[in-house]
Amino acid sequence: PAAAPAGPALAEAKRLLAEARRPVLVAGLEATAPESCAALRALAAALGCPVLVTYKAKGVVPDADPLFAGVFTGGEAEAPILREADLILLAGADPVEFIPQPWRYAVPMIDCGTAPRPLHYRAPAAGLYGALAPSFAALAEGAARSAWEVGEIAAHRTAWAARLANAPGGNRGLSPQAVVELAQAACRRAGRDPRVSVDAGAHMFPCTSFWQAERPGDLLISNGLATMGFALPAGIAAALHDPARGALAFTGDGGLLMALGELATATALGVKLVVVVFNDATLSLIDIKKGGRELPGGALGWPQADFAGAMRSLGGIGLSARGEAEYAAALEEALAAPGPALVDVLVDPGSYPAQIKALRG
Repeated sequence: PAAAPAGPALAEAKRLLAEARRPVLVAGLEATAPESCAALRALAAALGCPVLVTYKAKGVVPDADPLFAGVFTGGEAEAPILREADLILLAGADPVEFIPQPWRYAVPMIDCGTAPRPLHYRAPAAGLYGALAPSFAALAEGAARSAWEVGEIAAHRTAWAARLANAPGGNRGLSPQAVVELAQAACRRAGRDPRVSVDAGAHMFPCTSFWQAERPGDLLISNGLATMGFALPAGIAAALHDPARGALAFTGDGGLLMALGELATATALGVKLVVVVFNDATLSLIDIKKGGRELPGGALGWPQADFAGAMRSLGGIGLSARGEAEYAAALEEALAAPGPALVDVLVDPGSYPAQIKALRG
């Protein structure tokens, strides 16, 4: 077992924590190890303070936990609760997980990590480096409960979700948020608990915001690298790793086109995998980033692809959905299948720009 931290760094961290009345924890990818996750949950419970998680740390504190306050990216969506903080504790959060924007908060920071690393935002007031579980346990020992009220945290969480909500879908297809929430509801009705893999692209924002995770590893994402084409092979790997749970891959059409051959791999292996394709026939996130710059048009879209047909041609189950009723029926069939199935969903991308502006500022 790793030794508990000691010395001036721990003393300073405990002093800062004792003086804080409204600390906020930010859990990152290094806190996903079982012992670290358990110790972090105990620290959060002792403090009774809000916990934000990065994309890769979804489930370290469950979305259903009263202390869960949303997802931390380094952007604007989570800023309101952090502006009320008088101390920020980074709990295994690697800077590679944050978007490249200036650090927004002047309050002291405690950095708990497996090793020191260059910080491109703000120098910590205290740093605890090494095994995380002993650090979290040492901070929890004798910690006083914060001044945060559960109702305050709930209000911030509700407001955060409202800021990131996708508008209802229109004639162009389903709302991206509805694609995620209806999929989770279908899994629960079917008694399924799949691991979820998420590709890079605009659809990752509703997936990471609205898929409810219970434990680390419930949601897999290539954040930091932001690799397109990640979701399908990651879903195959997750289904091979844990056949009882299986997997659900949320992918954009662009990401799937980059890894289309892996549908043949999935069918050949017979993995229990449902692939949900957000089909809007364009690279939506790149289109938004292009913005008002004087760049040539075109090149970001393509003719609407028939991914369901492609899946059937490779030996799997391929289903299409253009509305909520069709989508719910397709999910039910896909989740009942013994092997891989793909649901090709027409998605309305119209609400992505407002969502990304709310997220990143």
